[in-house]
Amino acid sequence: MVRSIRNINYKNGTHDKRNLLDVYYSNEDSLRDVLVFVHGGKWKSGHKNRYKYLGRNFVRKGLVTVIINYSLAPNEIERMAQDCTAAVIWVRQHISNYGGDLNRIFLMGHSSGGHLIEFINSNTRFFNQYNIKNPIYGIILLDAFGLDMYEYLDQAASKNNKDYDTFIQVFSKDRQKWSDASPMKYWKKIRNPHLILIGQKTHPSIQTQNRHLFGNLTVSQKASAEFYEIPRKHHVEMIINMFFRRSQQYDIILNFMRRN
Repeated sequence: MVRSIRNINYKNGTHDKRNLLDVYYSNEDSLRDVLVFVHGGKWKSGHKNRYKYLGRNFVRKGLVTVIINYSLAPNEIERMAQDCTAAVIWVRQHISNYGGDLNRIFLMGHSSGGHLIEFINSNTRFFNQYNIKNPIYGIILLDAFGLDMYEYLDQAASKNNKDYDTFIQVFSKDRQKWSDASPMKYWKKIRNPHLILIGQKTHPSIQTQNRHLFGNLTVSQKASAEFYEIPRKHHVEMIINMFFRRSQQYDIILNFMRRN
């Protein structure tokens, strides 16, 4: 039976509705792997309530699932990343109360959510500021967008990109900040297992940057990495497809977690 506790405040001292998370679990005696999901939405939209199906589906497949909200535009990327960091720390401190294994916390992010989880994973300062070791056991990138924001924004500036103004609101006009907020800048510090999934029909920049990260991790051999291209899927379909419990993406994700 799937149980859930919703709207838990993960950030002490705040009453912001964006700093809430939901936990999905079952009353099993054995410890279960934990999956924390961070939604996409170009850093300007999205809400945990849209992904209840993920919580339920993963619990039925043997996990404890956490789905979070975080600050959105007009807030800048730093606040969003700090929110995600605080949520992961909350999970590390409390997930055992729900049958989750605090030593096996996997993060999964779709689109800009993939950027955020890789940003706080690869840039060591986010957990260092709390004087704790990075508690993320593994990363699952689901058609992640923005792994190299410097490259993307540099090209978008000359292409009349309809989302450019929003991205500048989040990342500023400072090119150094574009670089500093790019997970690709810190890939050499990555040490945990990675699963990278992209849609065959996704955006070219997502194709290129995810393949680039996979290539870097494969060559470095400091972190294991797996890569899958899902046939016939567009960017949004990569998350919508997981509404269906029989989606092959569940098998790929669960097998990755079991192997690591």
